[in-house]
Amino acid sequence: MKKIILITAYFPYHPGEQFLETEIKYYGNSVNLTIMPLNSSKKCRDIPNGIKLDNYFINKKRNYTFSKMHYLMNLLFYKEFITQVGINSKRIEPFLYSMRIYQMYYDIFDDYFKDQKELENTVVYTYWNIEATYALQSLKKKYKYKLVSRIHGGDIYKERKIDCYMPLKCFFTNNIDKVFTITESANKYLSKTYGFKNEVLEVSRLGVDNHFIKCNSTIVNHFSIVSCSFLKDVKRIDKIIDAISLLSKKYPFITFEWNHIGSGPLENKLQQYAKEKLLKNNIKYKFLGHLDNKNVYEFYKNNAIDVFVNVSESEGVPVSIMEAMSCHIPIVAPNVGGISDMIIDKKNGKLLSKECEVNELVDALSEMQFFKSKKTREAAYSIFFEKYNAKKNYTEFIKKLKEL
Repeated sequence: MKKIILITAYFPYHPGEQFLETEIKYYGNSVNLTIMPLNSSKKCRDIPNGIKLDNYFINKKRNYTFSKMHYLMNLLFYKEFITQVGINSKRIEPFLYSMRIYQMYYDIFDDYFKDQKELENTVVYTYWNIEATYALQSLKKKYKYKLVSRIHGGDIYKERKIDCYMPLKCFFTNNIDKVFTITESANKYLSKTYGFKNEVLEVSRLGVDNHFIKCNSTIVNHFSIVSCSFLKDVKRIDKIIDAISLLSKKYPFITFEWNHIGSGPLENKLQQYAKEKLLKNNIKYKFLGHLDNKNVYEFYKNNAIDVFVNVSESEGVPVSIMEAMSCHIPIVAPNVGGISDMIIDKKNGKLLSKECEVNELVDALSEMQFFKSKKTREAAYSIFFEKYNAKKNYTEFIKKLKEL
């Protein structure tokens, strides 16, 4: 039986890595899966029977002593410094931090694998393509395990980093069997920016379960909008408020309803802003606060919704959009991150510019009959089923791991 070691940032501990909650359900008894997180918290999620949790790396990190001299003896330190850092003071701190973390994981993994057997039948699977993965790439020839890594967004795009600098990345394009991206655009970026070979890169999309919910559109002279996000600046929820205010003036005989799912540090500020901007007879709105996954689907099941709106300035591949499409809800969202893979403009929604100006959002939402149409709503579900169906995606992904 194939042995898989899944190395996560925290999972099954909170926070984050929610997609793994769905993925691990599909491993079943066909592989010997051990989850080895790098960090922990007080709160831990349940994992299916038969899957092991091993806190070896967490315990080793607690007792690890950093030594500057240790990584100063590593040739990688000088390669990176000479070619990527030099006299650029903005890069010094992230460079030194990454170098320290890389060396720590190298030492911890080296200590772990020297006592392991049958490593040629073991697949090490990292959920993030960062320093821990680089350390495993450095040890791969020594221990002869298979190595694969998922790569998302923050571990791809150097533009999201200080001074457009992704420490060490350009030196770790080899010594790995597969890098699984979640969008087609990520493959092109990795190949062009860092020099990854095409045969190493493969798209393996994330996904959500199909709850077989068919959300209906609203009746004539009503228009229902839903959004779902953490309430912080990057999500630009004020743009939705401004757009609905303008729509209500443009179409005074239509009742607009907006529900927002999610809470966050800007909740009170945005509620006050909505109170000022949306105090009109033809607008109804509600901040629903945080809803767990089950209640999000219940909301979609029990309410008529015409469109799901995302206006974030930065995204990966939003699970909230997948969930909405799975319930036959069309999407309006900007062309950031992997959203262009999710929306075919004028088919299952409207793809906006990265800037997502309020007037652009108003123009998109003004095509109300497009969002209500059966054709558009079926297209939303079809694209979910083709690209983001968890059962299909994770079954295929696990099969690839077993075949390595």
